[in-house]
Amino acid sequence: MDFTIDFEGRIGLREKGKWWRVIDDHPCFLADECIETLFAQIRAWIQTCGLSFYDRKTHQGLLRAAVIRATTLGQTLINIVTSAPVHHEEEQKTREALHVLAKFCPTLTGLVWTINHTDADVSFGDETHEIVGQPFIEERIGQATYRISPNAFFQTNSFAAPLLLDTVSSFCGDLTDKTLLDLYCGTGFFSIALAHRAKKTIGIELSTEAIADAKMNAQINNAPVEYLAAPTEQYDWSVHKADVVILDPPRSGMHDRALADIIRIKPPGIVYVSCNPKNFAREMVQLEQVYRVEEMMAIDMFPHTPHVELVSKLVAHSP
Repeated sequence: MDFTIDFEGRIGLREKGKWWRVIDDHPCFLADECIETLFAQIRAWIQTCGLSFYDRKTHQGLLRAAVIRATTLGQTLINIVTSAPVHHEEEQKTREALHVLAKFCPTLTGLVWTINHTDADVSFGDETHEIVGQPFIEERIGQATYRISPNAFFQTNSFAAPLLLDTVSSFCGDLTDKTLLDLYCGTGFFSIALAHRAKKTIGIELSTEAIADAKMNAQINNAPVEYLAAPTEQYDWSVHKADVVILDPPRSGMHDRALADIIRIKPPGIVYVSCNPKNFAREMVQLEQVYRVEEMMAIDMFPHTPHVELVSKLVAHSP
């Protein structure tokens, strides 16, 4: 969960349709209960921490957001996102305040400080400092254990994730003597779990931090996967001659060039995981030139919202 801190020290979720308005003390009631507990502890700390708050109009001030992650293993990670300190004294004051926060949250697994050097209103940055504990958390889905860094993507719903993984595994079919390619692989959620079933497995991901996590996860699980950090739309993955390709792009969908590569290379089978069915439908207008939808499953990864995770098995038309 990402919680915004506004210029007057309010912290919570933003009001729908009003990006500038933060509803103070408004957590997400769908989140893990320990996230709500940590949220209350962070809010109490904010009232007395003595740090400035970021103004999104003037781009002045320090505290921007608090990101809280929790796993079914009971591990929790807090990431406090700030602007860059303007001088050494402010940097030192921030570190001291964050160590006080750790005392406010005695059950947490780790606390990190992330600095966003840009004016972009996002809850991540380009510089991360470890404050206390370990700078990652671990989750277990099925038989695989995953290490997750502060800015790396992972499935948001750990309770429904096993169903998602089982569905993708089923749609991949028999991978014996086949090459599996996991595009937009993130921290290796699918490829780690499926690698032992395939002759060869490759994962491609833009985020170098996520790839570092994926490589670590491969070691933890003794999974034979080759991971490469590269933009999917710029990488020539045709050299791998994949038999099955897993596609799990961001909500915006695939880059036009990546979509064109799929149609040009024509891998025999595709398992498309989409968190935005409208974008999937738009892309299928082109994909249906080469593929037919053989199976489809909608999984409610986002309960009490209009969003679902749509998994589709695409099979190339016979020549």
